[in-house]
Amino acid sequence: MPKASAVSVLVVDDQQSMRGICKYILNQLGFKDIIEAKSGRDALGKLEKSNVDLIISDWNMEDIDGLTLLKVIRKHPRTQNMPFIMATGRSDKEQVKEAISFGVNNYIIKPFDASTMKKRIEAVIGALT
Repeated sequence: MPKASAVSVLVVDDQQSMRGICKYILNQLGFKDIIEAKSGRDALGKLEKSNVDLIISDWNMEDIDGLTLLKVIRKHPRTQNMPFIMATGRSDKEQVKEAISFGVNNYIIKPFDASTMKKRIEAVIGALT
């Protein structure tokens, strides 16, 4: 069982307000090490410099979208097994199937609350303590 405060989370979203909400919820759940990225390209740069245990990424972003970010992460040996949760504003079954085919570990529909976020994270990394 991972201790939330020991897990490093990378939150990727092009909307500062959504990053803020996500960070607030993660703090409520006990996460302390939260890195923010404003785009897929920004996320890739931060992954090179930081040790990250979990990625929560928006799907729809300018520059490099969440699906492309997922594909790139799955191709690199250092990050290929990194837990990845996709956040999306649409519950499009085809979109979810596509993300699953590229190795997403879970997804969350926006807007979400702390309870939903906790369930999605625990389904990927195990029960939090």
